[in-house]
Amino acid sequence: MQSIQDRRVRFRQLHENATAFVMPNPFDIGSARILEGLRFDALATTSSGYAYTHGFRDAEGLISREMALSHAADIVANTTLPINGDLENGFGDTPEDVAETVRGAIEAGLAGCSIEDFCLDPVNPHYDIDLAVERIKAAVDVKQRLAPDFVLTARAEARADSPEALKKIIERLNAFAQAGADCLYAPEISSADAIRQVIASIDKPLNILAGRKKFFLTRKELESFGVTRISIGGGLSRIAYGAFTAAAEKIKDGGTFGHFDETDELKDFDLFMRGRA
Repeated sequence: MQSIQDRRVRFRQLHENATAFVMPNPFDIGSARILEGLRFDALATTSSGYAYTHGFRDAEGLISREMALSHAADIVANTTLPINGDLENGFGDTPEDVAETVRGAIEAGLAGCSIEDFCLDPVNPHYDIDLAVERIKAAVDVKQRLAPDFVLTARAEARADSPEALKKIIERLNAFAQAGADCLYAPEISSADAIRQVIASIDKPLNILAGRKKFFLTRKELESFGVTRISIGGGLSRIAYGAFTAAAEKIKDGGTFGHFDETDELKDFDLFMRGRA
């Protein structure tokens, strides 16, 4: 198994290639092993998918830093791939909170992590830009001292539902880049025009969220725009839990069991174990 440092170098190199790479998001050890067996180049945890495994909704604030980092460490220990951590807003409002989270991410063996500018304030759900930048600077300081090859992704969470909103997202992304972020991510950007506009306005790798409904762009198209990284977020976990719930409802409400004929069972258990030798 490659060392953690080797995985970090591999992950950083993926961001330097001209080819866009897909980074799917497992939600437990089993799903991580399957994705490794399918020979993806890197994986990422998902805050929503992990929350579902505990019966929580995403963004309820019920997943603690310790829980998220323990989950991430489990994924790292059970795969050979670089793992990016979805660490929400860093589990605290202050730059010191974010620094502590990034320190924990490095100790957990992650190859990178993402930090959001979203907070749980219902009135002002996004940090003021000055504070948001200071939070990223604190994260950069920790990773530069402890693990320079660690890839730090800064996320701008606002909705891109107007030209003015998109302009503000771009301003935030550029501010995060200037603060030292290695990769930029705006989950609400999904149209070809918006993606092209963002790509033309930044000089750091861009992550696009593809694991959503009515997302019709292909990896080849995203690559042609200049996208570096494509993640799935909680998409795979929603499919898994959706199929589970649909089958259980048919059993409970209809007393029928034919739903098992409609889905494929795991045909190749070696997907769990490929590359584990």
